[in-house]
Amino acid sequence: MEKRGKWIMENLTVEEKQQSVEAFKSIIRKSEKALSHMKTSAPQTRLLEKRIKAAQIGVDTLLARWEGQNLNVSKTDLINAKKELEGLLLTLPSFLEKSKAGSGQRTYITRRINAFKVAVFYMDDLIEKSEQE
Repeated sequence: MEKRGKWIMENLTVEEKQQSVEAFKSIIRKSEKALSHMKTSAPQTRLLEKRIKAAQIGVDTLLARWEGQNLNVSKTDLINAKKELEGLLLTLPSFLEKSKAGSGQRTYITRRINAFKVAVFYMDDLIEKSEQE
């Protein structure tokens, strides 16, 4: 990412950081609730499990970066989580377009997009650093 993008990612406000963490936690809660209502053999179950894992790695990545928490995740899991979040980032703008300006739904989707972008940025950084070692 260009220098300006890096500067923006490194200089988020406390509120923006909290919103990003909360966006991930909300995704995890809602996905776990949906998963609890699915049959274990349902094809969507595996997809939802992958998304929950990606979201958990996403929030852990943010907390590790911002709060100095330990990030105990393999490079493979980090790469897979990044790919999953990038895939979701491709779908979210269509939901944003369908939402009404000023609505809570629009705010929620915007925060989710921002959280994913920040997490993917940090994951890229971690993957790059691991490849240099």
